[in-house]
Amino acid sequence: MGRDGRTNGTLIGMSDGRSGLPGNRAQRAAIATLRRHWHGLRMADTLPRRDQIAPKALAPILHHLLIAERRQDGAVLLRYAGMTVRSVHGEDLAGRPLSVLFETGTRAQLLEALDLAFCGAQTLDMHLFSERGLLRPPLTAQLTLLPLAEQGSDSTALIGCLVLDGPPVLPPRRFRIERLLGEPLTPLVDHPLPTGQNSPSEPPAPPTLVWSAP
Repeated sequence: MGRDGRTNGTLIGMSDGRSGLPGNRAQRAAIATLRRHWHGLRMADTLPRRDQIAPKALAPILHHLLIAERRQDGAVLLRYAGMTVRSVHGEDLAGRPLSVLFETGTRAQLLEALDLAFCGAQTLDMHLFSERGLLRPPLTAQLTLLPLAEQGSDSTALIGCLVLDGPPVLPPRRFRIERLLGEPLTPLVDHPLPTGQNSPSEPPAPPTLVWSAP
């Protein structure tokens, strides 16, 4: 990382709670709706549980939403992908690696950011860009990821909102991270296990991404 805070040309910074990323009013509204619901479920310093997320409250933006899960072995998979998320790849993405949305060159930066998010240390806002191609215009997008508590499970999860500035012409489209902002959640959340449940013998592995073929 250079003195200007850039890693491979991408700014990595900490947010003051506002994303600072471009987007039209509808995009900002979808992300704001998810953030309001998520913040409304927080109690003291604990994260919302996945089973507390209310689909009815998020009905107007369900097509923008995704849920990514980190398994005990560190693999990061999509467990839910709304219509907007599916449109980027042109097919259902449930069960697919989160990496299907990204260029392989983002690997190191994405893994570092996801590790802090899955640990409950920060929320993430990403400004994304997909290159133009033959008969395919460039595409920008914004992705917000918020951590969820997963009590009684060997996995942890993030809920996200993906908004696009236009249609994803000729999918699949893959994004590079143009800008990444992390909003710290302090203190670092330590989720209690349900009564009677022993702590796992080993902590979950750091996130790993399985990169599928283009």
